Amino acid sequence: MAINSLHFIKSITVEPAIFLYTAVYVIMQQTFMNLLLQKKCRFNSTLEPNLDTNCDDEKNGVLFVTEVNSLTRLVMFLFCGVFGILAMSWSDIAGRRRRPLFLLPLIGLIFQALTGCLHSFYWHWAPLSAAWTTTLFEMISGSLVLITLVSQTYLCDVTDLETRTMRMGFLTASRTLGDLIGYGSAGYILHGVGFFYTFVLCFVLSLLTLVLGLIFVKDVSINVDKKLHVLQFFNLTRVVDSFRVVFNKNLANKRIIVSILCAIFALVYFTMQGEYSILYLFLRLKFHWKERDYSLYIVYRQIGIVVGSLFCSIVLSKILKMHDGLIGVFAGVWDTIAVIGYLLATQEWHIYLVPLFDIFHGTVLSVSISFFSKFYKDDEFGHLNSVLAVFGLAMPACFPAYNAIFQRTVDVFPSAYFLLSIVLDIGIVILYWATYKLSTKMIQPKSPTIKEEMTTNTLMYCTKDTLARA
Repeated sequence: MAINSLHFIKSITVEPAIFLYTAVYVIMQQTFMNLLLQKKCRFNSTLEPNLDTNCDDEKNGVLFVTEVNSLTRLVMFLFCGVFGILAMSWSDIAGRRRRPLFLLPLIGLIFQALTGCLHSFYWHWAPLSAAWTTTLFEMISGSLVLITLVSQTYLCDVTDLETRTMRMGFLTASRTLGDLIGYGSAGYILHGVGFFYTFVLCFVLSLLTLVLGLIFVKDVSINVDKKLHVLQFFNLTRVVDSFRVVFNKNLANKRIIVSILCAIFALVYFTMQGEYSILYLFLRLKFHWKERDYSLYIVYRQIGIVVGSLFCSIVLSKILKMHDGLIGVFAGVWDTIAVIGYLLATQEWHIYLVPLFDIFHGTVLSVSISFFSKFYKDDEFGHLNSVLAVFGLAMPACFPAYNAIFQRTVDVFPSAYFLLSIVLDIGIVILYWATYKLSTKMIQPKSPTIKEEMTTNTLMYCTKDTLARA
């Protein structure tokens, strides 16, 4: 028993830092959103307000936050997406230099917390400066995008094929738990100690996150003979090579399925992030929710998503051996029903009923990844991740789209932005059905390029990227 415990401790790498980073990141994002809202909705306020008192103009604050988010999140995710792809390419060229790239977002988190402290202490500072300052630190540090790419790649470097899926599962569990802790505690911490001390707590926890990264994430780099120069960081040829691998001629007519799956991947990310960017503001404006109400609700919703993901991976995939395309159709239909529930909700209890239909929210994304993996060898997964990251760059377009609809309909029908999700979800269901029909018509001979056992394994760690981190 002692030997097994020691072996488990030695096998720990990125998981503790990822868990704490995710929790702190979520707390900070929620606190910054409320900081902008409170600064804008209270007239002539020079001191941190009492959150138990009502805003002078709640609608003005909500619309301001949606407008700022649509621009800052768009810029941040686009920049971090490109930066992440280039950084990972440079990391490969430089001999697997993962550790500096892993530590960079942790340092950026520290500076974000300091920014929050300053803008809370000097309450009269303009809210727009707070938004762009924290966005700047996210951009230059790579933020959530970079640390996700690096952590996944690092685990591929330090694990063998037999343990890699299990370790990826641990990584996703760390993210999911961090999300739950972050969303579940953000509102209560803010109400308990206020803005300034919430950011102080985030600063301390960010330092602890950096310490965990320094302790557990080892240097796995190898020496390279050739000299590196700055221009190699901006080398896009490796991304082009990844597209050649993913859409290689050996796939033949299977390239149609791969192309459809790429479209599904982008659409799912688009809808998930678009809904989350507005959900808190929508619930606050329509049902007069406070920070603590939202924290409790998100925990309740995420627990349901975990249950739904386990159901899909164990019952539908492993026991019933259901085709990936059919699982995608099944999950997509339930997602559509859930979004219709949000659209038609008029009472608070309606909102608490919706997550019962939203339990497969993460499955539609993980199924596409599982389906993808069946067409590639193990040593081609890195190329696959690079291509998916490029398609993920379409995600930031959701912020101005969803925010624009919300701003223009807030007075007449604030739920209208869910109509966009309904249209996109129906499109996802149709595309999944197309992949099912196409794949069943094709003769798939046994070959080393087709993976037979990836569906169950990949679905087991599907829940993290449901938050996309916000």
